[in-house]
Amino acid sequence: MNFDLVYKEIGDFGLFSKYIVYVGSFTSVYSGFLFINSFFILGIPDHRCALPGWENDTYAVQNDRHLDVINRTIPLAPTTEKFKYDQCNYRTVSENGHISLRKCKKWVYDTSVYQSSLAADLNMVCDRSILKSNAQMVFFGGLLAGSFLTGIFSDRFGRKPTLCISSIFYFLAAMGIAWTPSYVVYVFLTFCVGFFSVGNFMPSYVMGMEFVGPSMRRFPGLVGGYYWMVGNLILAGLGYAIRDWSTLQIVCAAPGILFQIFWFVFPESPRWLYTQGKLEESKAVIRKAAKWDKITLPEKFFDKVFKDVPEPNQGKIWHLFTSRVLCIRTLIIFFNWFVVCLAYYGLALNSGDLGGSMYLNFFLQGLMDFPATTITLVLLDRTGRKPLLVGSMIIGGLGCLATVFTIVYGGEEYSVATTVLAMLGKIGASAAFSMVYVYSAELFPTVVRNAGMGSSSCLARVGGMSAPYIADLDRLVGGGFGRALPQIVFGTLSIIAGLLAIYLPETLNRNLPETIEQGIKFGREEEEEEKADEKEIYVNKALDDLEPCTHL
Repeated sequence: MNFDLVYKEIGDFGLFSKYIVYVGSFTSVYSGFLFINSFFILGIPDHRCALPGWENDTYAVQNDRHLDVINRTIPLAPTTEKFKYDQCNYRTVSENGHISLRKCKKWVYDTSVYQSSLAADLNMVCDRSILKSNAQMVFFGGLLAGSFLTGIFSDRFGRKPTLCISSIFYFLAAMGIAWTPSYVVYVFLTFCVGFFSVGNFMPSYVMGMEFVGPSMRRFPGLVGGYYWMVGNLILAGLGYAIRDWSTLQIVCAAPGILFQIFWFVFPESPRWLYTQGKLEESKAVIRKAAKWDKITLPEKFFDKVFKDVPEPNQGKIWHLFTSRVLCIRTLIIFFNWFVVCLAYYGLALNSGDLGGSMYLNFFLQGLMDFPATTITLVLLDRTGRKPLLVGSMIIGGLGCLATVFTIVYGGEEYSVATTVLAMLGKIGASAAFSMVYVYSAELFPTVVRNAGMGSSSCLARVGGMSAPYIADLDRLVGGGFGRALPQIVFGTLSIIAGLLAIYLPETLNRNLPETIEQGIKFGREEEEEEKADEKEIYVNKALDDLEPCTHL
């Protein structure tokens, strides 16, 4: 099969291709709503123990008598930096006048920031605070499972059925969260949201890739990436405007109903149809694309397109560990994927603990994706892959580590500086996220490229699953150091990953490895001399037919 002949006739990015890419990428906007809306849904307001025996107790002081009882019953927090009162204990006085502390069984919450929060409704505080991190981890676990199973479903039953069926359950699960009656139900539904989100956005991207010509292969990933950023920014505005968690969840989930029209307005991928032996259906889709672009296909056109049968890829992931060179490179790539996903999502989830307005911080961390992605695109073919990845990781890591000084030693008066430094960290993580995809795709030999990228994606999901726990370290370790601890972890790991990436070979304008043997030799001095003698100009096609370069 030589589908490049199709694009020579109808163009690499005709009207029909634009329709598939631009419309299909709205699934990325929807994912931008739902991927990290737990930042608002599971927001934990300021709180304290409910006063024993006081009916209709509220966090806000009702009168002088209420204030007096609060001061006698609730001790001051171990640190006065963030909370005035202890959040988890209250005083009791025995008959002999002995004063002791008891743990809360009931809490009252501040409603000045959140009108309501699922974390408050389910009391995910104090000894139960780990429940929040567990729930966010389960979402990324759903992503991990969805990456495996919906991908298999897509290859077996088609891109369109996977997209449409997943969008139904994605919408239902996301909408159902708004009426969740318990923590167990919420965890189940959030796993489903993560699982079916992959089947919603990934097939639309793959369809976009399979509807464009070779020169535009990266464009669907670019469009999807920017659409995702727009979704994040819209989420920031919705979170600020809607302070009731269930209403916010309904508004975020509601657009999913629109994807049901894809059953009627989207075609199946002609490439996939061909691989399944459905030649007439594949030809019908190509004819439709030609009709949209007002192009008449030549006679016997399809005899040329369908004359070859693609050979199966026999590469296996363990082949990457058969030599010391490939093993070390693979482990470095895996570690970079793990760290960049950990830092990217962890910084987003931690943006509310930087000081200043949590809504502004969340908006800014989403906004940082735009310059980061744009800078990456501009410099990608100018500086080379390795300097860009190494620089992004190290600069982002230094930005995170620098927040230690403003948080620990500066306090609230330096909240603006803390936010600026954290946003520098976010730019580095976002740029590295875009860069690590391109770089690793070029480093893996062709025979194991898909296996290598799939395994890298799994490591990224593990990083995402770890992110909520790192972001919530401040709730386990008090004081300014506790607030800075997530930034220390993100920064340190990013710098280590960046330094390790120095040992990877450059891939810009290089003939990429096809076999395991070529992968072992790739980047060595002898090969450099051979390439210099050949004086070839190589067109990089490592990303052809691969998954998207997005943050999803």
